[in-house]
Amino acid sequence: MKHLFLHLILAIICFSFTQDDNLILWQESKKVAWTDFKATPNASSSYKAFTESEIKTEIAAKNNEAHISIKTFFDKNKSWVKDKTDELLAHEQLHFDITELWARKFRQKIKGKTFSFKTFQKELNAIQTDIYKGSKDMQTDYDKETQHAVVVASQKKWEKKISQDLQKLSTFTTTEVNGMLSK
Repeated sequence: MKHLFLHLILAIICFSFTQDDNLILWQESKKVAWTDFKATPNASSSYKAFTESEIKTEIAAKNNEAHISIKTFFDKNKSWVKDKTDELLAHEQLHFDITELWARKFRQKIKGKTFSFKTFQKELNAIQTDIYKGSKDMQTDYDKETQHAVVVASQKKWEKKISQDLQKLSTFTTTEVNGMLSK
């Protein structure tokens, strides 16, 4: 038990997050604005904008339960823009939405799952790795198919798809999920 407690403390340190003014928590009712893109644009990049969005995890254990917080953030200090258009802003917002979609998939995989005390961190890391890979692959496909917001019909198709996918996983909007720990 002491060994597990130490691992959980380390997990909290490794995966914890602090709320600061540079991070925007994903909310359905709040969209990013160009004023949120505070990083200096990458002069060597051919992209007109860049969104840094990420899934952050915080873990706590009590008795036989693992309490896991999974939140999606937009990082203002790592996101930048060169060319401000409404179409491009909608494209960047969808990157943030795709990250939230994968956070919901993460919550879905963990909710109610029973983890072994001995392999809890390993199991959680495996799920997290799959989620991050899925999110990255979808972000790449999105940019490729829309050509970074240039192909309007493809952009609209993606907007509809992500909206529908978020709705399908609407039961996983709560950022806190619980898993069970067994010996």
